[in-house]
This record gives sequence, structure tokens and C-alpha cells, in this order.
Amino acid sequence: MHLNHTEGSLHCQQPSRILIVDVTSASWTNTCSVLSEALENTLCLACSLTGPCRIPLLSLYVVQNQQECLLPFTQVKENFARIQACISELRSLPREGCFPQGGNGVVQAVQDGLQQFKQYSRHTAAGGSTNSAIEVRKRW
Repeated sequence: MHLNHTEGSLHCQQPSRILIVDVTSASWTNTCSVLSEALENTLCLACSLTGPCRIPLLSLYVVQNQQECLLPFTQVKENFARIQACISELRSLPREGCFPQGGNGVVQAVQDGLQQFKQYSRHTAAGGSTNSAIEVRKRW
């Protein structure tokens, strides 16, 4: 899902992103290290590239028995230490199916993330900075 809050945004502006990781899945044991490494590599690159950032803001939620925001909306560029700490926390989550499956944790995480984005947008708009779009995609 891609939401634009203002249609007149510049072509070069990229939407903010919310990453929601569901660790209740039985496959979490197999995907934890691969996902963590891929995130670390991708975000390390995003943090260090010159020019416009392809991922201006990132928020990361984990769905366990309830959703938890590991990383509130953060500017990606030049924030690798904070992002790396979040990825370390993701890596440290239990991998043995400790969390019950089911519930609507993913839906709650999306709703919470959207609310967080609205609050962030209002706060930054008051300061003159505008980042007007957010992107949420479901991947299996």
C-alpha cells in the first residue's frame, strides 16, 4: 500500500517506509539471520550513499504476541549506528516458536505505524520539513 498525503511531492522524493516483521511465523527460525543480514547490508548502503536518499524515513515493528516498535520513524541517512542497534535487537529475538501465532498484530502494527507517521508529519511540517508519503507493502 502506498499512501500519498500530498499529491504535489517532488519526483525525487521517496516515500517513508514501515517494515513489519512477523516473528510468530514458523519460518522465523530460518529467516531471522538472513533477513537481519540483508537489512543490515541494505541499510548500511542507504546510510552511506551520497545524493538523495532512497529511504528517507524508516520505522520497524516486530509482531510477537503483540506489536512492538523497535525503531520509530528515523532518518536513514547518517543514522547507521541507531539502525544497527535495532537490527541487533531483531537478531536477538527468540527463534524457537516462542510466540503464539494468530491475532491481528500485523494489522495493529500497520495502524500504529500510520498513526506514528501522521504525528511525525504534523511535527515536521510545523518545522518546515515535508515528507508526505508512506509506503506499506505486504510480503510473504
